[in-house]
Amino acid sequence: MDIGVLMNVMRDPAGLPAHPILFQVLMVLSWVFHIAFVNLTIGAAGLAIYAFFQRDKCVDWQLLSMAMTKVAKVGVSLLIVLGVAPLLFMQVIYDPQWYVSNLLSGAWTILFVFLLIVAYCAWFVFYYANQPAAKRRIVWFACLALVLLCVDGLIMHGLSYQAILPHQWLDWYAPNGVVHTSGLKLHAIEWPRYVFIMSLCMPAVGLFLIAYAHYFAIRADFEFSYLTFVHTFGKRLAYMGFAFSSVLFLVWQFVQSSDLGLQTHPLGWVLWLGLVVMTLWLNRAVGLIHPYVPMLCGFFILLLLAIWREVIRMAHLRPFGYDISTYPVHVDWPSAVLFVSTFLGVGGLVGGFYLSLLYRCGRVQGVYVADRSVSRMGTAAIVILVIWIAVFFVYGITIWLNNRFN
Repeated sequence: MDIGVLMNVMRDPAGLPAHPILFQVLMVLSWVFHIAFVNLTIGAAGLAIYAFFQRDKCVDWQLLSMAMTKVAKVGVSLLIVLGVAPLLFMQVIYDPQWYVSNLLSGAWTILFVFLLIVAYCAWFVFYYANQPAAKRRIVWFACLALVLLCVDGLIMHGLSYQAILPHQWLDWYAPNGVVHTSGLKLHAIEWPRYVFIMSLCMPAVGLFLIAYAHYFAIRADFEFSYLTFVHTFGKRLAYMGFAFSSVLFLVWQFVQSSDLGLQTHPLGWVLWLGLVVMTLWLNRAVGLIHPYVPMLCGFFILLLLAIWREVIRMAHLRPFGYDISTYPVHVDWPSAVLFVSTFLGVGGLVGGFYLSLLYRCGRVQGVYVADRSVSRMGTAAIVILVIWIAVFFVYGITIWLNNRFN
């Protein structure tokens, strides 16, 4: 059996509604935001637990533990929501690989959801109980949640890695000619890759703490000593994290396939250089720049990582003749216009309104009163939503009537 021919035959016969490069770019960009909140959530959860054990030393640790508990709680919700988009885009252009991988490890695919539910419930127990007079035993709920979140990350890694190893699919499905359909195994785990990506949680939470200290600096209910403590600790955590991640990335780089040219690929070394530069930079110059700049640079590192993952995927699939640019395209202009308008209107304006509102609310102690610009954005957001809903129903009813009477 020619596995390359099989993969191309398994493509959706309906083709794509736009050029596959568009979906590839959207997949890469949306993954950046997803993995950013994965790293932040894992890092905040780990720091909340560590700070909880340090709370008897000073009140700053107690406050930090409570703050990071809230960050992790919200982060879980955001990483789930933001993880939908890259998954959908992957299913558009890499549908054969993704579905085969999920079927080969079907039990783990289903288990992923249940582990996530248990992890979030356990973390919510910790969030509810993490008060100044909290009993020490409640921290074990947080530890359980953190372990389960890491296991879920391992499942996603395994499914993604299996998808780029099509030459092993038949051996996993029918080892020694005996078919196994239980889906009870994760067949491929590249530990250096998984550990490196998970290690980014350390610099992620460090960069967040630097921005956090600046964000709340104008509020009178936050002690200057506490914010100084948070900024100093965040800076140290960030540059130590980048240093650690740069070492782990070297390990991952050298276990890459030399036959595919990945060990010497320039993008991989550019990514490693970016990690090293961030380490040296954060160790020296953070006090001389705006506190939000390091976090923006962290997003740039994640963008390089997202592109590097896609380069690795294409390199593994290219020998089998799988090329997304050859995917059949049948342009559907009404759907394309609806998608772009939704992305810009609902995502841009409505999303921008919520982000602006949340950002300004958090910097005010007590009741927040929106200024004229935010009020206008809110009005425009409501108008856009009404128009979008109307267009959505008119478009659907028109197609239904056309199919019904033609």
